[in-house]
Parts: sequence; structure tokens; C-alpha cells
Amino acid sequence: MLVTLYRSGPLRQRLAKGYTVIGRSRDRDRYGLETRAAITARLLAKPPRLPVLPTGVPLTLRPVPRAAAAVWIDTGQVVLHDQAMRRAVAGALAEAVAVLAGETQKAGGVLVPSGWVPGGGDDPAGGLCADLHSLEVVSDVQRELLCNLVREYSPSLISLTARQLHGPAYASARGSARLSRATDQVATRYIASFSPQHLDRVRAGLKRNERLARLEAMDVNPLGEAGLAAEGDVALRLFDAQMSVSSAMTHALVVQAIAMRVRDLERAGQRVRSVPQPVLERNRSRAIAHGLAAQFDVEQRSSAGGAAKPNGARTSTTTTVTAGQAASAMLAELLPYFRQLDTHPHELSQIFLGLELTADASSDGFVRNENDLLARWHEQDTGLLAADRLAQGLRSPEWLIKDHVSAANLERAAGSTSAARVWLAGQLAPARAVPDRQNATGTPGQRRPAAAAGRSAPRSDGRRGPHAGLSADRLLDLVAGADRTPAEIVEALRAYCRSATEADLTRPLRQRDREEAKALRRVLRPRRAQQVSCDTPLSSWDEPAAGRALNSAGESGLALLHWDVSEADRPRVRAGLRTLGRPPGGVRSVLLTDTTYTGKAKERRGTVELLLVAPAGDDRTDATEEATR
Repeated sequence: MLVTLYRSGPLRQRLAKGYTVIGRSRDRDRYGLETRAAITARLLAKPPRLPVLPTGVPLTLRPVPRAAAAVWIDTGQVVLHDQAMRRAVAGALAEAVAVLAGETQKAGGVLVPSGWVPGGGDDPAGGLCADLHSLEVVSDVQRELLCNLVREYSPSLISLTARQLHGPAYASARGSARLSRATDQVATRYIASFSPQHLDRVRAGLKRNERLARLEAMDVNPLGEAGLAAEGDVALRLFDAQMSVSSAMTHALVVQAIAMRVRDLERAGQRVRSVPQPVLERNRSRAIAHGLAAQFDVEQRSSAGGAAKPNGARTSTTTTVTAGQAASAMLAELLPYFRQLDTHPHELSQIFLGLELTADASSDGFVRNENDLLARWHEQDTGLLAADRLAQGLRSPEWLIKDHVSAANLERAAGSTSAARVWLAGQLAPARAVPDRQNATGTPGQRRPAAAAGRSAPRSDGRRGPHAGLSADRLLDLVAGADRTPAEIVEALRAYCRSATEADLTRPLRQRDREEAKALRRVLRPRRAQQVSCDTPLSSWDEPAAGRALNSAGESGLALLHWDVSEADRPRVRAGLRTLGRPPGGVRSVLLTDTTYTGKAKERRGTVELLLVAPAGDDRTDATEEATR
């Protein structure tokens, strides 16, 4: 019976939203640091009255250390536990930015996003700043876990949130201008303990072995930012200041999901694995230089899963993944916590959709972050990046909370972006309960009598099937067992098809280790007699090859359509599958493979595999009744 149920909720966090100041157009030295610093000092000496949060605490204007021409708008500690609270915080923050932009104009300056420069060769000194995210922790163990987990994620977070210089003369979609120039910020080190009795030895060891004298100099400041009165929190200094409030709030959600995962790790008594420092440094440097175009070295994880010991044995081989793939894998790990936060798809669209739409190598031109967005605007019209034009946007709360990234993707390909939104909504929907393979008394390892006899146990709605619905990751975990029979694999695929909006296993498989993904594909493929090879794209389910596969699926429950074509023909195969629609007779299709490889003759080829899953008897009846209604 159920004895205790835990659910990790969010703790308090704060966001310091950063912007920079330049002089007016009639000022002789409007871009000089002295002019800009003087305007900023006047704003800080007599700060404007900023909006009040729902908690009754007003937003606060604060100076940015080591950036004399930049300012922070500090939310103070807030709990972003539901959509209503997040909307209220975002609205208040947007109003505050608009007020500050107006007051900056009165003080003789112009408020612009961090990294704005008038020309490609101008020095942005004094105006580059971060969006500082600061998290509350309630124990030394949480501090250790949070510091080490963000350390592991730091290359992905940097590539996803990096901001390059931009302006009428220049805009690049790659890398972080701030971190590439930073001389007072270094990569985070693995911290074995933050317990008071160990901390002095940890500091001494880092100073002796890593030449790191101050923990506060790391990307993740485990002791909090003194300038924000946030001592004791964990401050994340690796997020570049974003142009819009909507981007910053999306990043705040990601940070909160990481903190919730840390609380689960603490409760389970697990630790964060120690990524070797040289690997982390290389990946961090690549993220800073190239952003989402970077390639990361990733250690192959143990197939047994679980948290690795900090000093345990490691594999000697690494694999290479793109920064986009690493970021997608990180976000996939955080999905359960986004669901707990009751996150609406529009709150995460700008970080999920661009990555999802560019997962296929044949897809390009989609916007994944603000670096991509500003480069797109510069390509369309350099006037969009003029200081006065951007300042006009910052004076509009509606402009600040708009999701400009998703809007750009909708403009490029409305159909694909809308389909990706549907996919994201399915990912964020509350997960359905999936019973494991145990009997009613809860004894592990024993199958229910009906399943042991080869029959499906009845469900509460009168239909049959051991699984009411499976997510893609749950399906892959389920079929990975060595004792799965073909009938059990077919039933698991049926459960996955019942719950999947778009049945596509290529993305979840890409997030697994390469060898593990190969083994899972072998398990999911039916025997050779149920596989049908195709030489050309399908244009109809009435074609002979499709007919043979459908007949095989009807007889055995599962069939496979396989294409091995030239790389140039692979997009045509996928396009043909998209135009086919659903197979007839209630059969569901599941995309298993969509990849390229180098053939024996050194030519590039493509492989596409599509599983056809026939419904069970009851499901077939339901599908027939639905088709005749």
C-alpha cells in the first residue's frame, strides 16, 4: 500500500534583469563609457518608482558589478509556482522596464539591450551584463547538488542563452560576447561538499590544484551575490542578459525546474556525476565561441543508469553531439518538473520549438534563441536594430512580453511551427499513470494472472491492455528488458500509440547513448518476414509495398517499412510519409529511424524506417466505429 508520497515543489528565486545605457544622438560622445556611466549613475542615484509585485514588494533598480553602463531590475525573491504568478511577475517586470526606459530618456540617455553596438568594430565595454538568476537552497546538500548539476548543464545553458553583439552594422547568431571578454569569471568546479566542516579544505584544494582562489568567480556562485542582498543563495552568472522579458522568464522556468530536480536527487540520496574538468572546459569554450553551432564532447554513460560516483571509474571514450542535441537532452530531463509547474506551452515555446524544428539536418532557417532572432532581423532590415527602434520596443510592455522567437518561426513556416506546438503541448500534458509489471498485492517480479496466461488484463473502462498509455521514454525503458516477448513489445507499442499525439521515436532515441539506441531499434524491429523494403517514396497506402506491410501488421500486429536511399532522396521519403496521413483500419505508424550514413563507396545515404502497429481486437472495433460515425 502507499505509505508516503513526495512531490518536490519550487523554492524562492530572484531574477535581476539587465539592460545597458547609451547617450542621446546629439551627445558628442554618446557611446563613450564616461558618458554612459554618468547617465547610469544619475538613474541609480534617483531611481524611478517601479511596479509592485503581487507579494507587495516593489521591484528594485540595482547597479551591475564591473559594468558601469548597465543596470539590473531586481524582482526580489518570488515563487514562480503557477501560471498566474508567472504572468503577474512578467507583467510587473515588463512595466518596470518600460518605466526605466522612459526615465532613461529623461535622464539624457537611451535604454538598449545588452550587447548593442553602433558598428561592428565598436567596443561594448561597460555595457555587457548578465541576467542573474539566484536560487534559494535550504541545506548544504542542496547547495552541492545544485552547483554540480548546473555545472554539468552549463555548456548547454550557455549555448542556449548566449548573446552576441548586435546593431545596425552587425549581428551574429553565434556565441556569447560577454563571456568571451570576461576576465573575472571561470568555469564551475565540481564541489564535493559544502558542509561547514569540509568547506575550508575544499577551498584549499581548489586553490592548490585548480588555482581558484574565490568560489564567487565561478559561473555558478554557490555563496550568492552580495550586490543583490542574496547571500546564501546560489547565483547563476552564465545567462547573458536577454532583450525581452519573455525570454528571461522562460529561462527562469528552466532554472526552477533544475532546482526541483535537485530536491528530488537530495531526497533519493543521489549525487551528481563528476564530468571531467577538461571536457567541461572544452565544451564551455565551444559554447562561448559558437553558441548552438558548437560541437560537444559527451562521456558515454553507464548502461546501468543511476548517478555515477564522483571518483568512480569512467569510460575512456566520448561521443560528439551538437549543442542543440545537448540542450534538447537537458530539456527532456526537465520535462517532469515543467509538468509539475503546470507550464503552458507558450511559456516554453521559444526554447523548445526552435530546437525541435532544427532537429532534422535538412531543416534550417528556424530561430532557436535571441542570437538567431537578432541575426534574422538584421538580415531582413538593419533598421530594426537601430538604437531608437529597440528603445521604442523597450518602452512597450506588450513588446517586452511577446514571444518574438516563436513569431519568427511562425512567419517562416506556420504549419511546421504549429505542429511543433501540438507536440510540445503533448509533452507538457500531465503524464498518465502506467502500472508496472506486478500483481495487485504489489509483489514485484510477478505478472498478473491474466498477463501470464497470454491475455491482457481488463482496464477500468472495459477495454483490454496492460498499459493505459506510455510516453516515448517509458516505452524505451520498458522494451529494454531482456525478457520482453514479441507480444509484449507489440502491446507496449499500442499503448504508446494510444497516448502519443505524433508517434516519433527518433528524437527520444537520439537522446540515448548510440549503442543503446542501436540495441533498442533492434528490439523494436519485427522479424524479417514482417519487414518490407521500399525503393521509392510512397504516394498512397494502396501501393503494393504499403499493402504488403499493412497485411503483415494485420496478421502479426507489427510490420516495418524500410527505405535505404541516397541522401538526396531521404527528404522526399519523409515528405511522402507526411502526405500519406494515417494508415487505414486503425493501424498507427511510428517513425523509428531517420538518419544518414556513409556507404561502402563513400557516398552519403539515408535510412528511414516506419513501424506499422495494428490495434488490438477492442481497439480495432473502436477504430472501425469511429471511422463509420
